[in-house]
Amino acid sequence: MTRKNILIIAVAAVAIILGIILTRGEKDPAEDKKSAKSKEYAGLLDFLTAPDNEPESKEVNPDEVPSYEIEEAKIIKDVIVEKDPVCSGEDFKVTVVAHNPNGPDKHLVYRIGDKMGNPAILRFTQPGTREFYVVARDEGKHIDHRVVQVQVQDCPGKPVVVLKARMHHTIPETGMFEVTSEKGLTGTCTYEWDFGDGKKTTTNTGYATHTYADRVQSELQSSYVISLKVTDSLNKAVDIRASLSFPNIHYISKLMGQPILPVTADKFATYAGGIYEVNATIKNIFESQVEFDEAELEIKPCDSSYSPTVRVVQARELMDTSLLAPLESLTQTIRMSKALLPPSSCNVTITFSGPFDKSTRVTAKVYVDIPPSSAKDIDTARDKTVTDKAMVEKLNKASRILGTGKPITPEDLDRLEKEGKL
Repeated sequence: MTRKNILIIAVAAVAIILGIILTRGEKDPAEDKKSAKSKEYAGLLDFLTAPDNEPESKEVNPDEVPSYEIEEAKIIKDVIVEKDPVCSGEDFKVTVVAHNPNGPDKHLVYRIGDKMGNPAILRFTQPGTREFYVVARDEGKHIDHRVVQVQVQDCPGKPVVVLKARMHHTIPETGMFEVTSEKGLTGTCTYEWDFGDGKKTTTNTGYATHTYADRVQSELQSSYVISLKVTDSLNKAVDIRASLSFPNIHYISKLMGQPILPVTADKFATYAGGIYEVNATIKNIFESQVEFDEAELEIKPCDSSYSPTVRVVQARELMDTSLLAPLESLTQTIRMSKALLPPSSCNVTITFSGPFDKSTRVTAKVYVDIPPSSAKDIDTARDKTVTDKAMVEKLNKASRILGTGKPITPEDLDRLEKEGKL
């Protein structure tokens, strides 16, 4: 699945939310205002999910940014460029100082060059005078932009390491970080990562993933500067950076009247003693208590020709603790009795829900894959048997690394390959 596909899915999900919110029948001023606000948020999400350009910072014309009924406003107060001139291939930080004249500052979103977020790390590979756009807008129809220039010069003999940061293709709220070029370093390198949220790690390869699902979502956009120190076998070190920004979809969902809590969970359930179990972390991003009272299970059969089964149970039948304190992040084991599931079930979507702000309900979704346990769980129209000897050997090697009996995903293979273990 490509990044473009993920973005289309994200926007489609938001469109579904909008469909729930918008009502039919006679219109009144309040409903018109609500509909207009929903369209504004849809335009905002188009802005937030616009893909980055590749391979280096390029000009982004604000007139081409998708939006709704845009009006110019004096939002940007200053643009701070960390250094000027810069070397070709060298990263530099750009910070926007802004004020929202039409609402709270936390409802401003930014695009700096080809990067979403504020601050952002840019990099140019070609020497000369280079320019980029800085765009700031609110959740409504107000936008501001500036054109910024920076001088780029050749710096012969200077080691150049390029770090690429992007959102994970298939794992929500997760960043993928990869060194795509190393020049001027010798031998085997070590990599010391700082993910910008207080978490750090060290690896032997220039590849890492990191989840930001536990972040506090109190604004429309969360931005992070990722720092990496690369040290070669001669103890020569290079410090590089990249930036990554996440649209706070769950915070936006609250503003749209459909509050959703972020969830991270194991992809596959384990089975023992008639019970399927999966570990999940639910983050209460709101400053009010949340208590789930209901759980809806949408159970999809392994045979794709059959329709899903939907069952509704009390939340406490599946979770030990259904109460989340304000801003609490709770990790627990979700348990499903095999008796709840029809024979040969392969996927379960669990939607926990509970009252929120008196007039609405808050939800949290857990997606669970049930590993096949018999020939009946194989869908010949959908599933394929691996016959390529090289792939079989790769899968066997991955199984030895991950643990015998553990399902292997394409993400596992990709990660192990990038880590040099396959």
